[in-house]
Parts: sequence; C-alpha cells; structure tokens
Amino acid sequence: MLHRRHLILGLAGLAACPTLARAHSYRLGDIAIGHAWTLPAQVSREGQAFVPLVNNGKLADELVAARSSVCGTIELRRNNRYDDPPLSSFLLEPGQPLPMRPTARHLRLMGLSAPLLLDQRFTIILDFLNAGETEVEFHVEAAPGE
Repeated sequence: MLHRRHLILGLAGLAACPTLARAHSYRLGDIAIGHAWTLPAQVSREGQAFVPLVNNGKLADELVAARSSVCGTIELRRNNRYDDPPLSSFLLEPGQPLPMRPTARHLRLMGLSAPLLLDQRFTIILDFLNAGETEVEFHVEAAPGE
C-alpha cells in the first residue's frame, strides 16, 4: 500500500512539475514517463521492466511496442502468468496513471543477451501509437522492500 501511495504521489508530482523531475523522468508530447527500472535477471531468464506512464492529453494513446539491445523481444504483459498471452498494447486513458509493478503490468524482456546486474543502466525504446517513440534509460534495482 505504501509503494502504491509513493507511485501516485510521484506521478502527481511529475505531472504538476515536469521541470523538477528531469533527472530520471521523461516527456513525449502529452505522455509523462516516470522512473524506469528493472529487476536483476540472469541471462537464462526473462527480465521484468517497469515504468509508470501518465497521459496528460485529451485523447487516449497506447504503448504499442518496446525494444532494446539487451534482449531479443519485449512483451507487454498484464501479469506474471505464463498461460496469459502478451497484450498488443497498454491503453493510456487521458488523465489516468498507468502503473507497472512486479506480479502485475510490466514489460517482459525475452532472450536477454547478458545478465541484468544491480546498478546497471540500459535503454529501452518505447513506441506509442500517437505520441511516437522515445528512448528511456532503465535502472537495474532490487524490488521495493528488499
């Protein structure tokens, strides 16, 4: 619950004061992109990446794809269940935060080319249906509470 409250407060601050959040936040048109992070992962496993998004525009948009040089493909996932198929997009409704977290909505990094180690950084290109593409730096971090 505390993690969710911090996420909401962080997104609200990002939307209200984008100039204060430049260190590790991004903006692509009306899309605010918060702190992007991933869990450590071994090369033989998939990775999970997380990035909170907020659509500050008046029209809906969608995250339709993501790609990175650290893995073969990136799937858009609603949860950790392997029997659920990947999603074709994440819908970003106007004014609604789109959080991501372990065991819930996330980007699944398939076919890692090297382990993801604590404190490492790498980029993922996020592709939005209307806003276009942007490169985002992800930080490899321990799960909240660890």
